[in-house]
Amino acid sequence: MKKKFLSLLMATVMILSAGVPVYANDAPSLATRGQIVNTLSTAADAYPPDVKKEAIIQGYQDGKLREHEPAKKIEALVMLSRAFGELPKPTGNDLRVGTFDVKFTDVPAWAQKAIGNLAQAGLLTGKPDGTLGVNDPITLTEFHTLIARVWTLQGSHLNDDFYTTMNKKWLDQSTIPPGEMMNGSIFELHRLNTDKITAMIEGLAGKPFAAGTKERKLADFYAAALDAEQRNKQGIEPIRKYIAAIDGAKTLTELVQADLTIEKNIGRSTLFRFEIMGDFKNSNQNAIYFTGLKIGLDKDSYAADDATAKNAYVEQVAKYLVLTGEKESAAQARAEKVYELEKSLAAVSLERYEQGDVNKIYNPYTIAQFDELYKEVDMTQALKSMEVGHADKIIVIDTKLAQKGAELMTEVNLDVLKAYAKTQLLAETGLLLSDEVRDVANHFFAAIYGISGKKTDKELAISATRSAMSPYLEQMFAEKHFSAQAKKDVEQMVQTTIAAYEKRIQALAWMSEATKANAIKKLKAIHVKVGYPDKWDTTLDRVAIKTYKEGGSLFFNSYAATTAYMDEKKASLGKPVDKKKWTTSVDTVNALYSQQNNDITIPAGILQAPFYDVNAKLEQNLGAIGTLIGHEISHAFDNSGAAYDEQGNATNWWTEEDLKKFEEKCKKLIIFYDGIEIIPGVVSNGKNTLSENIADLGGMAAALEVVSELDNPDYKAFFASYAATEKTTATKPFAAMLSKAASHPASKVRVNRTIVNFPQFYEAYGIKPGDGMYVAPEDRVSIW
Repeated sequence: MKKKFLSLLMATVMILSAGVPVYANDAPSLATRGQIVNTLSTAADAYPPDVKKEAIIQGYQDGKLREHEPAKKIEALVMLSRAFGELPKPTGNDLRVGTFDVKFTDVPAWAQKAIGNLAQAGLLTGKPDGTLGVNDPITLTEFHTLIARVWTLQGSHLNDDFYTTMNKKWLDQSTIPPGEMMNGSIFELHRLNTDKITAMIEGLAGKPFAAGTKERKLADFYAAALDAEQRNKQGIEPIRKYIAAIDGAKTLTELVQADLTIEKNIGRSTLFRFEIMGDFKNSNQNAIYFTGLKIGLDKDSYAADDATAKNAYVEQVAKYLVLTGEKESAAQARAEKVYELEKSLAAVSLERYEQGDVNKIYNPYTIAQFDELYKEVDMTQALKSMEVGHADKIIVIDTKLAQKGAELMTEVNLDVLKAYAKTQLLAETGLLLSDEVRDVANHFFAAIYGISGKKTDKELAISATRSAMSPYLEQMFAEKHFSAQAKKDVEQMVQTTIAAYEKRIQALAWMSEATKANAIKKLKAIHVKVGYPDKWDTTLDRVAIKTYKEGGSLFFNSYAATTAYMDEKKASLGKPVDKKKWTTSVDTVNALYSQQNNDITIPAGILQAPFYDVNAKLEQNLGAIGTLIGHEISHAFDNSGAAYDEQGNATNWWTEEDLKKFEEKCKKLIIFYDGIEIIPGVVSNGKNTLSENIADLGGMAAALEVVSELDNPDYKAFFASYAATEKTTATKPFAAMLSKAASHPASKVRVNRTIVNFPQFYEAYGIKPGDGMYVAPEDRVSIW
């Protein structure tokens, strides 16, 4: 039987998924030998069943147990091994993320067998000097983390690790396709959609379609994309004139002019990056945003001066520069300078958790003020050249990044800026050029993210066709693979969820009636887009697609589409926003909420099993697409969305007191989801993932509200379905990167750390104090 001791001990520190959260107010507590054995008597009692104390702690040669003495790390690990017995051999995901082939130099003979048991399971990490630290003390939090690793490896008791247990078979058999960093439910469905689209595209080949028809354009684009021989024969010829212009620039003005030519011809600038979309404070009108110079690594990699990341990136930049005609020694030196330039940009850029804060990212400049940032560049003229000079303002997303970028744009930095511009050009166009160029990126991603293999020419051709010719393919996909019944069912589910959300808002004890009224006003104004748009995009009708024989190429065709879309965006600047227009493709396996439009979009691409099945039990659909619908609705009320009103304008609709309460609840969520071990040695970041955690929590609450009104609701089907949609595996380096840079939490965290806040979960599975998944009621969190 599970005992209450562990729950009392771990109530505020036990993570019920991949590890244990380390709370900011937790003081390290060194574990005694007695605490270790008592903890294990509870944590391991079902692994082998009814494990005995005397089997875990065997005492010293004098027969004494010394339970009140601090435990050494080696003693705790040996007892851990004894308690759980022989551990299974890792496969699939466990093999992918564990730590193996480590030989510790300080393990005594008496502990070798036990440590070997844990080490072969991939559960132990050592110190840089090759030692385990056998004589170090160990805290209870550290020990709980080790226990959670064993629970994950075992994956046999859902009351200790729900996510892993529900998905164990899939996780153990999981693979990652060549050229990919991840796999999981979303990626499997994406590949299914890709197969459908591939069949549609290949079905057009060789048929006599009239010139200018969408079928002919699709067939010709794909034929060019698939023609590796011609693509490789061209090499970097499609961008040679741009490289020559950059190399030939003797002044900063000439470099800027070369960049403006690139922007005009392919719709991409290497030095000035802008985006056109609805004004955050006037969502009905399109505005222009300046996003700043782009960097090639995540901010944390620059801050830590991560050697692996740095070496891989510098090598990539150097290889790109060599491909443009530079000698290797010179290219290496210039690549180092590019890295240092980008490092200086990263140092001042916004943190990940700040990037959704409208108070930080809405910084309007007049054209004169923006021009003043650049002491040696005529930005007024540059904006005119890019056909956006008529804007009444430039909204700067990241002021410090913009200021730093402008500061670097000088004659003194001309050499490194030329190298940077060429690097950006190759990185932007590389997939459309020869295999020699493509392989530079492949090598970089393999080195930094642990990717094995690479995508086939056919896969890349399909991907390029989907990217450039999406509107035509979307229409075909919707007509062939999405039913009217599915659209009707999901639209009804959305309305039901919105009604449930209103009910929950009305019942909030912490919110005043005035703020509730505004929240409900916003909720009821949410526009819903399901399946496919009411009107299809016709931009491609004006784009000429040519085969190689006709003088075209993959590069030419791709940027013919890109520039057409960019021209439309520029033409929309200062004009009304078309809020009915979709910003994602119909075949996308995702859903999204737009703050500026106050709408949610659920494409046909995701409305398939396991997310939605017209023949599935309602509770299953509610646990999958239902929670996702609630999730997207909740983004209207997360820490970013809460700053926008029902029209999508950044306006405060909260009372001062309610806003403070909301912010306090957000702080609790940050703590609740923070410091949780995702894979050995890698923990979650509650600040970075706050908005998604709010959405997960609110989405589940709303979906459960709907389920609770059914006759004899099947909560097990609901929670099992939720866990199934989240199953994911990733390479170890990529998982580590995501933990620092992503806004979405790891799947284990978003499942296990979310469901423990709802009483229905405890009732459905009999979760009780002492179970790994148990969180005391007073420690659970909620907002909506």
